[in-house]
Amino acid sequence: MSRKYVDILFYSLLAVIVATYTYFTIKTFLPINAYIGDEVWYPTAAYNMLKLIFHISPPMYFPYPDKPDIETFINICHPPLAKYIMDIFIIVMGYYPLSWRLPSWIIGDLILITGFFFTRDILGKDLIGNLGGIFTSIILASCPNLWVLHGIAMLDIYVAFFSFLSLYFLLKNKLLLSAIFLGLAIASKEPAVMLIFPMLYYIGEIERKPIKRAYLGLGIPAFVYLIISLPIIIYEGGPLAWLHAKIANTVVWDISNGHISLDAVTQISEPWDWFLNIHPFNMGHGLYANVNPIIMILWAVTTPLAFVMKNLKIIMTTMFAWSEWLGFVLVYVLGNHTQFSFYVTDFAPFVDSYIVIVLFMIARKFYIKKGEEKNIEENKQNYSGGIS
Repeated sequence: MSRKYVDILFYSLLAVIVATYTYFTIKTFLPINAYIGDEVWYPTAAYNMLKLIFHISPPMYFPYPDKPDIETFINICHPPLAKYIMDIFIIVMGYYPLSWRLPSWIIGDLILITGFFFTRDILGKDLIGNLGGIFTSIILASCPNLWVLHGIAMLDIYVAFFSFLSLYFLLKNKLLLSAIFLGLAIASKEPAVMLIFPMLYYIGEIERKPIKRAYLGLGIPAFVYLIISLPIIIYEGGPLAWLHAKIANTVVWDISNGHISLDAVTQISEPWDWFLNIHPFNMGHGLYANVNPIIMILWAVTTPLAFVMKNLKIIMTTMFAWSEWLGFVLVYVLGNHTQFSFYVTDFAPFVDSYIVIVLFMIARKFYIKKGEEKNIEENKQNYSGGIS
């Protein structure tokens, strides 16, 4: 079969996977006409940004949740990008569950598509690479954490998508695009900050100019973050007031306990608990942010293979995941002992794609080795036959 028809076949399979995912997303989340989990905070903050910062008041077809001071809450403790994206849909459709969830649904589909091309680029654009891409899309679609978080209006799915694109373009050596998407990930939620470290390492491997390395790995992400935060900076009264508010509301909050009542132990799941799906977060409405222990354990066990293979692209894929996980460990060490299983979504695309890539690369090496052994044996037989 020619390369053209192979591509058409696998693009068709990808379209079926995405369409099926979309169908079940709509079927599962559209009927829930209520706030799910932390939707009580983020869509309301998005609407309040429109109202208080941009002086736009779209129609509210759904009431505010019953929370103190909710009508002026803009969620300063987290960056604004995800809420801006929700705002686009709220402006067009009005304020109600479908409008604030729809961008997450779209991002969920885009993550499946990105996973296909990301894996295929690393494995190769042949039959094996296409198969690997399809398997990655299937693993992403079956990831229970991504499933719940892509269905609702929280921030983690935005981090997952923009950071996944950042790695995708980084490994294609499109460094400026990668830096921009990393800035977008950081402007969605703080855990993406940890990705600066593996990015700087990779840029250093291909760029020996320290200034360019700093410009791409630090300058561009910081610039994107600040530009996106500019409306909030102005609203808060300028850079100093904004910086003070960020320290008080973000840094202090992130390294302290009390995100939920410490008595609610069944909601708390620390970074090491995620490997065994201990205390998955209950979003309500029968939805839990479960983690797949098989995938998580496989990721941990096979990470050394990336270094044994000396494949920089595979190393970067697993290190992007470990960097975010270690960020949560750091936060724990600094004092925040109330973390949750849905944080896995932030780095789930790296883990899921890494597992497929490393297993397919092992299979490819085994297949090639077997093929070489077969050719050697056939050559020996042919040689023996010629002598006799």
